[in-house]
Amino acid sequence: MQEYQYSAKVYDKLLSPFISPIRRRVLALVKKYKYNTILDVCCGTGDQLKLLRTHGFEGQGVDLSDAMLEVAQKGEHPADCIKEDASEMHYGEGEFDLVMTAFALHEKEHATGRKIVEEMVRVTKEGGDILIVDYELSEKTSLLSKWTIYFIEWFAGGEHYRNFRSYIQKGGLPALLSGIDLCEKERHYFGEHGIVLILYRKY
Repeated sequence: MQEYQYSAKVYDKLLSPFISPIRRRVLALVKKYKYNTILDVCCGTGDQLKLLRTHGFEGQGVDLSDAMLEVAQKGEHPADCIKEDASEMHYGEGEFDLVMTAFALHEKEHATGRKIVEEMVRVTKEGGDILIVDYELSEKTSLLSKWTIYFIEWFAGGEHYRNFRSYIQKGGLPALLSGIDLCEKERHYFGEHGIVLILYRKY
């Protein structure tokens, strides 16, 4: 997966002003619910796991990008991440209290995104939680936010942009989760209602 070959090293620095509030909210939720076992799916640079580690929470991550994983292994608090296909993970059923992913589903083909979600549900314990962060564009989303999101995705280009457009056109996260029995616990918006964080409970 060479998509992030050149951007991985500057990914966090470029997006930090936008992503930092989301990272902090995830940390707050982890503190609130005191998860013991955490998996970050499509973990990228491992930035979220590194932040959690600095606050005493250990987690694991999976990603397919060698460039991203290389960054994840660096720093004062390297993330525990491995190279693996998120749509077919080696973990057993119900291994984790919390399984999360951020900004990964919109860039995948619908069928692949669905498989990733199904895998996330599979490896989550009964009574455990699933946390998803991604775009949600609606009438509440500011025009500036929509322009910014479309520009970022257009700049990413190619298959990434095509999959983003398909994700939005098909109905975003609700379409990917259709038919999966999850209970929404919390919902938080960022970026003038362009980004949503949803915490689900698996029963």
